Amino acid sequence: MELIISEPIKWESRKDLPKLPGVYIIARGDPQNTVYIGRTWGGGGLRNRIRTFHRSATTGLKGHAGGVTHHRLFGLGSEPDWVSFHTPANIKDAVRLYTYIAYVERYLIWRHVDASGALPVCNSE
Repeated sequence: MELIISEPIKWESRKDLPKLPGVYIIARGDPQNTVYIGRTWGGGGLRNRIRTFHRSATTGLKGHAGGVTHHRLFGLGSEPDWVSFHTPANIKDAVRLYTYIAYVERYLIWRHVDASGALPVCNSE
């Protein structure tokens, strides 16, 4: 399966993310140092979900479990360095969209586990 993943975007530019559903990959330091892989199909899309991750990651407040884990592992005020994403093209039907996004998230997590032998450090499953 070939997926088109965006080039890594600096964390400071996360407000430029699309308000579309999709899958996102968060990294620290090197853009290839993945710490979290997640998905969203909620209102506000990727931009809103990354905003929620940022809030939880920098404050420890609930809202995004991966962000809370990031806070616990890396400390108060610590934020990631990079975010990449994939948005589905031309999938309008809700059932297909949700299924596709869930599949892509699991596929990317599987690739990470297969390569490293472990989940990304901020993923719990």
